[in-house]
Amino acid sequence: MKIKFNEWNIGGKLIFISTIIAIISLFMSWVDLGIASVSGFQQDGYLFLILYIYPVYKLLKGTRLNKVIGVICSALAVIFGIVFLSSKSVDFFGSTVNAAGAGLYLFIVASIVLTIGIIKYDVVEMKDMGSEA
Repeated sequence: MKIKFNEWNIGGKLIFISTIIAIISLFMSWVDLGIASVSGFQQDGYLFLILYIYPVYKLLKGTRLNKVIGVICSALAVIFGIVFLSSKSVDFFGSTVNAAGAGLYLFIVASIVLTIGIIKYDVVEMKDMGSEA
């Protein structure tokens, strides 16, 4: 498995970039209450990265990925991110306040970009793959 960024089509590049952004989001605040914030690692957000394994593995290996499985993985990452986001809403003096931090929003955006990348990914455009069986 190698990183061949220049040889990937736009879908492959989106998959790779979205994965890096999702990892970076774990270092940012996923919960921000103003006086205290909690990172994605502290909120166990790294578990959501399990859904990134299949598309990234197929990308780095340079093989065709099953788009149905890939889209299911990325859609679940989006859904789990949104569910996690909605779980951070609390009632505070009669009004609803969402304590979600910027890192969580960034993770959701990265998961949406992952979905787009999976849809656009095509291994045939790679230079060194030769003929597909």
